Amino acid sequence: MSLESLMTELQTLNLSVETLAVLGAELRLRSEGLSGDPRVRSLLQAIVEKIDPELFDGLNPNQEHSALAYIQTSFRQAIDLLENPACPPGWTYEDPIILESQGQLSRLIARSIERVAAQVPDLGLTLCQPGVFLDIGTGVGWLAIEAARAWPALRVVGIDFWEPALNLARKNLTQSGVADRVEYRLQRIEQLDDDAVFMLAWLPGPFIAAGTMVAALERVYQALKPGGWLVLGFYPPAPNALGQLLTDLRIVRGGGHPWTTQEVEEQLGRTGFQRVEASSPLPSVVLLLGQRPDYD
Repeated sequence: MSLESLMTELQTLNLSVETLAVLGAELRLRSEGLSGDPRVRSLLQAIVEKIDPELFDGLNPNQEHSALAYIQTSFRQAIDLLENPACPPGWTYEDPIILESQGQLSRLIARSIERVAAQVPDLGLTLCQPGVFLDIGTGVGWLAIEAARAWPALRVVGIDFWEPALNLARKNLTQSGVADRVEYRLQRIEQLDDDAVFMLAWLPGPFIAAGTMVAALERVYQALKPGGWLVLGFYPPAPNALGQLLTDLRIVRGGGHPWTTQEVEEQLGRTGFQRVEASSPLPSVVLLLGQRPDYD
């Protein structure tokens, strides 16, 4: 390929980069109540209109914030890849914007679980009864906080091995209004030694390494009460081969393994989980449910 052809390809790809930046900029201006330079703002709005005149219609502030968080974490992680291509895999980000934006995205998991619970009555009942929810890989704590807000009967325990994220989680918790029902632990999933404590556990599949999944599922199984539920989250399949490779790259750089739902379903069965089923309550996530039998 000639330099001219390469530059043409780069210019084409850059349109997607700049378009995503436009959407993020417009969302920031909206959420922060800023007007910006009128000439720039007019062009931003014209571009949004060109993409879809109804693109942001009907979104509440929390939904706009989630969309902005997706754009921010995508850009920041892409910049990290560009600046540190030789960095070994692992979730070792200290950039507070990456940590916070990734955490803000995790709030959508609570909404996803609620949608699945509407179709699985036993899970819905669990969310309404007193118990403890385990948030594995809690990060900056937003899923734990959102879970405590959504399900007032539950207490929440969030565990994570990354201290920079937990430092932010503790700050977020102090302003959350649910600090009396949420606690955070500096702990890896392999170190989880609770026995029959939790009624619900969340496990983020893309962040579980190849050599960790078996032990993680066994630890969670033991930590759940009989009849308790495990919810695993995965990225949905990409629409094409390039998209799937990019998703796999993001997962591997974050220290995880690009699991298929079939692989994990089989391991859930071997671990002892029952009622294993997959669901896609939102376009951005696939959830895999498993229940520890109420008898042992």
